[in-house]
Amino acid sequence: MARTPLLEEERRSYSALFVFLVGLLIAGAVWAIWDDNISRRPWKKYQTEFYVEQAEKIRQQIRAEEERLSKIPEYVELRKSLREAEARLENPETKRKIRELERKLAAAKLDTQEWDLNLRIVKSRIEEAWYEYDHAVLTGHGVEEAKAELERLEREREDTERRYEAAQAEQKRLEKELGEVRGPIEELRRKIRDFERQKELLEQRLGGVRLVLGPFEFPKIPKIEQVVLAEFDRGNFDTPLNRVDRCHSCHIAITKAGFENEPHPLRTHPHIDPLLRKHPIEKFGCTPCHAGQGPAVNSPEQAHGEVRFWDYPLLRGEKVQSSCLRCHVDTRHLPHAETAAKGQVLFEELGCHNCHLTEGYENFGKVGPYLRRIGAKVDPDWLVRWVENPHDYRPRTRMPNFEFGRKEAVAIAAYLLDSSKEESRAWLESHPEPSGVDPEDPDLVARGKELVDSLGCRGCHGLAPDESPALLGESKDIAPNLSRIAEKTSGRWLYHWLRNPRDYSPVSRMPSLRLSDEEARAVASYLLTLGRKPRPGVSPAELRDPETIREGERLVRKYGCAGCHDIVGMEKESRIGVELSTFASKPLEELFFGYRKDIPRTWDDWTYHKLENPRTYATDRVEQLMPNFHLTDGEIRALRVFLASRVDSHIPEKYLAHATPRMQKILKGRRLVARYNCVGCHVIEGEGGAIRRLYENEPNMAPPVLTGEGAKVQAEWLFAFLKEPVPIRPWLRVRMPTFHFSDEEATALVEYFAALDGIDVPFAHMAESEISPDMVEAGKLLASEEYFSCFSCHMQGDRTPEGSPEEWAPDLAMARERLRPDWIPRWLEDPQALQPGTKMPSFYPGGPEDVLGGDEQKQREALRDYLWELGREARLAAVGSTQGGPEAKNSTEGGEEG
Repeated sequence: MARTPLLEEERRSYSALFVFLVGLLIAGAVWAIWDDNISRRPWKKYQTEFYVEQAEKIRQQIRAEEERLSKIPEYVELRKSLREAEARLENPETKRKIRELERKLAAAKLDTQEWDLNLRIVKSRIEEAWYEYDHAVLTGHGVEEAKAELERLEREREDTERRYEAAQAEQKRLEKELGEVRGPIEELRRKIRDFERQKELLEQRLGGVRLVLGPFEFPKIPKIEQVVLAEFDRGNFDTPLNRVDRCHSCHIAITKAGFENEPHPLRTHPHIDPLLRKHPIEKFGCTPCHAGQGPAVNSPEQAHGEVRFWDYPLLRGEKVQSSCLRCHVDTRHLPHAETAAKGQVLFEELGCHNCHLTEGYENFGKVGPYLRRIGAKVDPDWLVRWVENPHDYRPRTRMPNFEFGRKEAVAIAAYLLDSSKEESRAWLESHPEPSGVDPEDPDLVARGKELVDSLGCRGCHGLAPDESPALLGESKDIAPNLSRIAEKTSGRWLYHWLRNPRDYSPVSRMPSLRLSDEEARAVASYLLTLGRKPRPGVSPAELRDPETIREGERLVRKYGCAGCHDIVGMEKESRIGVELSTFASKPLEELFFGYRKDIPRTWDDWTYHKLENPRTYATDRVEQLMPNFHLTDGEIRALRVFLASRVDSHIPEKYLAHATPRMQKILKGRRLVARYNCVGCHVIEGEGGAIRRLYENEPNMAPPVLTGEGAKVQAEWLFAFLKEPVPIRPWLRVRMPTFHFSDEEATALVEYFAALDGIDVPFAHMAESEISPDMVEAGKLLASEEYFSCFSCHMQGDRTPEGSPEEWAPDLAMARERLRPDWIPRWLEDPQALQPGTKMPSFYPGGPEDVLGGDEQKQREALRDYLWELGREARLAAVGSTQGGPEAKNSTEGGEEG
C-alpha cells in the first residue's frame, strides 16, 4: 500500500524543544528539592556545623586526655609492658603454639556441646521411659520390659555424663593453658582500660556525632528535634491544645556545656545550671520562657516570631524574665530573675494596683497613709506644699508628683482637712498636748537622739537628706526619711504616734517600740529638731472656702487619690486607671502615641516613655492623669519587665511553680516580711540587715540573723514572740518592736520560716520520760567549767557573764521553751554550718573521752537534756514565785511529777 506523504509540519523536528523542556523540568525538580530541603532548612546547616564543631572539641579533649595519661608513670610503664608482651607473642614458636591451642580449644568446645546435647536427649528419653513404666504398672502389662528399658537408659545417662564432664575438663584445661600464654597481656589491657575510661567515654561521644562509611567520615545526619507540651495552649472554645517546640533543632547546643563562647545559634544556654536543670527542655520546651513561633523552622525570623501577625515575638534581653512572673507568683530570691523581682516589688509597693485593676492583685491593700485624721497630724501649710510637689520635700518618696498647680494643691488640701475634721477633732480631744516635749532642751534632745540611734529606728528611717537605710528599687525609701519631719507635724502628734502608731492609724506598718512616757518625750523632742517650719503661705480662710473645698473634692475623685489613701467619704470609689491584666497583649493600634513622632512604634518604647513621663502622650483633646513617680532608668526597665508578664493567656496548672503548699506559705510570708520591712533589721534569706551597718565594730549587738529560724525555734514560741516580743538578749540596746500582728499574720510568718527550712511539721515535742538522770548529769558536767564552760558566755537568769555585753549569749534556761530539741545537737555539732559568722565555738569533733565513753552524739544529746532540765527548773521557780513562795513551788513540783 502506498505511504501517505508527510506534511510539512510533520517533517519539522521538535527534538531541541523537547530537550529544552526536559532541561527545564530537571532544573525545576532540582530547585524544588534544593528549596525544600536546603534553602528553607537552615536548621540542617546549623546542626551540621555543630556536629563538626562538637567532633573537633571531642578530639581536642581526647588529645588532652592522651597528654594527661602520658604524664602518669604507672600508665606509661603499663603501655611499655604491653608492647613487650605483644612482641613476645609475635615469636613464631609462640604463635604456632597459640594457633594449636586455639584449634584444640575449638574442637574441645564442639565436643563439649555435642555431649551436652546427647545428655539432654538421654534425659528426655528417660522421661519418656518413666511414662511408659508408670503406664505399665497401672495396666499390669509389660512392667518388666519397661523397667529394663528404664535401667538401660539410666546406665546410658551415667556414661554420657562422664563423657560430658571429661569434655568440660578438657575445655577448661585448654582455656587455662591458653590463658597462661595470653594471661599477662589480658591483665595489662585490663589495667590500661582502667586508666583509659575517660578516653573511652570521649570516643563513644565522638561516635555519636559522626557517621563513618568505610574510609570516609561524615557529620551526623541532621533531624528535626521537637518537644510537645501537652495541653499547654487553649483553642477558641477553650479546648486544650498541644504546643510544639522545635527551637533546639537550630539551637542544638543549648543543653550541652562547652559551647558558651560560640555564636548563636550554636551556643550553650547561659546559666545552664540552675535554669535548664530546673526547667528541662523535654518538659518545658523553649517558647514558654522565650516566646517566638515554636513549630517554625524555615527561617530565624519565622522561628523568632518576628513577622507580621504573630502575637508573641521572641523576648530578648532582660525582657525574658517577664516569663518568670507567669509561672512563679513571687520572683524574690529567684536566680537570674532580679529585674523581674525588682519590677514586681515596685509594682506592689508603689501601689500601681490601687489605680489599675490587675489579675492577682485585686485584694491588695492601699499603700498610702491613712488620711481620715490628717487634720490632727500635719501642718496645713506643709500639706499644700506636699500635694503640689512631694519630691521637693522628700526626693525619694513613693508618693508620685501629680504636677498640680498652687491653686489645685490648696483645693485638695482644703478638702482633705475638711473631710477629716470630725475624726481629727475627736482624736485630738482624746490625746491631749503632752508635757515635757521640748526641742530646745539639749539634754532631752541628746537622750532622744541616743534612743533613735539605738532602738532600731535607723533600720527603716533615714535621718539625713541623703541617708537611705532601706531602699525600694534604686530611688525610693521604704519608710519616710525624717530629716525634715519638724516641717510636717507637731510634738503632740509625734508623742502619741510614738507611743502607739495603731492608735492613730489602724493600718499603719509602723510598729510599737513600747516606749515609756519619758522615752517618747525624748524621741519626739529630738525629731522636732529635724527641720524647721517655713513661714505660712496659705491663709486658714482660704482652706475653709466652700468653693475651694468642692473643687478639691472634684480633683480627689478625678485623680483617684482614694485608690491609695483611706479618705472620709471616698470609701466606694473605684479604680480610675485602665486594667493591666493583659496589658502586654495590647496591639500597637490600641497604644496612643499622641503627638510624639520621635518614639518608635513598639510596645517597649511606648511603655518606657509612659513610665518615664506619664503625660508625654497628652494632646489638646486627650488628657493624661497618671502622675510622675520620677523613676530611674533601671526602675522603668524593671517595671516594663513586670508589665510584659501581663499577657492574655494562662499557663496550665501543672506547669506552674507555686502549686505546692510550701511555696504558697513562703510567698505569703515574703509579702509580710516586705510589708513590715523585717529585713531592715534582720538578715532573712541572705538579704537585709540594713541596721547592721551601725554595728560593724560590735556585730553581736545587732539584731540576730534569722537564717534557719524555722528549723531552730519552736512554732508555739515564735508565734507568741511575734504577738508579744520578750527580751532574749536583754543587754541589746536595739529593741524588737511590737507589730500588733493579727493571729493570721503571726501564723503565716511561723509557717514561712518553717517552710524555708523544709519543716513540714512545725510542732516539736520531747517526752520527759525519755530524759534519764544520768544523761542530765553528763550534760551538766560537760557544761561546767571543767569542760566547755558554757556559762562563761551564756546568762543564768539574772546573772550575767563576765566581760563586755557584746560577748554574751542568751539564757540557756530558755532553750526548753524556745528551741527545737532536734536542732540543739546539730547546732552543737557545727554552729558555723547553721549560722555562718556566729561566735559560738565548735567543740566537736574533739569531745572529751571520759564522758559517756567518748560518744560525741550522746554528749550532744546529754547537753540538750541538761538544757531541758534547766528550763524545767526555771519554769517551776517562776511558778513558785508567782504563787506564794516555797510551799507553792513544792506543791507545783509534786503536781509536775504526778
